[in-house]
Amino acid sequence: MLESLQYLRAVASLMVVVFHLGAPLSRLGLTAPWPQSGAAGVDIFFVLSGFLMLVTTRGRDGYTLSFYLKRIVRIVPLYWIVTTASLALLLVAPQLVKSGRADAWHILASYLFLPARHPVLGTLEPLVVPGWTLNYEMFFYLVWGVALLLPARARLPAIALFLAGLAVLGRAVPSENPFLAFYTAPIILEFVFGLALGLWYLEGPALARSWGFVFLAAGFVSLLAQGDVPAETRVIQWGIPAATVVAGALVLERARPVKRIGAFVLLGDASYALYLVHGMVLSAVGQVFVHLPLPAPLAFFACAICGVGTAIVVAIAVHLAVEKPLLRLMSARPKASRAAIP
Repeated sequence: MLESLQYLRAVASLMVVVFHLGAPLSRLGLTAPWPQSGAAGVDIFFVLSGFLMLVTTRGRDGYTLSFYLKRIVRIVPLYWIVTTASLALLLVAPQLVKSGRADAWHILASYLFLPARHPVLGTLEPLVVPGWTLNYEMFFYLVWGVALLLPARARLPAIALFLAGLAVLGRAVPSENPFLAFYTAPIILEFVFGLALGLWYLEGPALARSWGFVFLAAGFVSLLAQGDVPAETRVIQWGIPAATVVAGALVLERARPVKRIGAFVLLGDASYALYLVHGMVLSAVGQVFVHLPLPAPLAFFACAICGVGTAIVVAIAVHLAVEKPLLRLMSARPKASRAAIP
């Protein structure tokens, strides 16, 4: 367990929450531009995924099937639960869903982790809007599982060339087809950044601990100093700083294990739940504050604090009461029956 990566997962998920906080605040009348760089938490997640996939599968041959099963157990159950809750809300109380409409293919694609046009927004986002990143994650897992069939030394070059080829294809032959447009977006190269960091972490030279703080500071300053970025250059403007942030954390870990802080570890553990449920929580909190007779500045601050705080509390509750028990249940190995023991 690398504690610094748990902290980064917590920070990245909170960045995304703050980014999406702009929507309920705008419904309260906020006209000032809301910072867009919080969306770069996604880029940190993608780099982390690439790193973890290489490191956790190191030295494992014939591991593809087990790898797929573990990824399914980790990602699918909670996502399907949240997707089903969103669908139920859309069908039972559509007036509460400001940007949703029931569309059969969109719903099916949401469950299958496939890109499909949102029936209202027109973007390639599923029923649970933040789940668009999971469509990339699942595609990367699929490709990495195939790469695990190759000799260890060939895996990183092979997947780097494949993903780079997709990105080049997307630039050379732009397409309106959802599948081609989605899977040839340059952002997919951020997984390669993580794979490269994994190779350095396992085999590369160690750096002085001070470089870790330099990388972290440079990466976060670069991310937070930028506004919204075009999709075509996101991999450069946000992807490279995100990789720099992860590199900084890894430099610190290689120099000396980072101190464990229980609250941050818990939030890191609950980061997946936070990522999935925060949209519904922020929407609900925002709709409550719309009906409260509060003056504008106070309403903005109160809604922001209550929204983020409630999202964290709900996410931790979902993690402890739903996600962890599910993971234990689905990861448990069946015990050998007593009759089978001689």
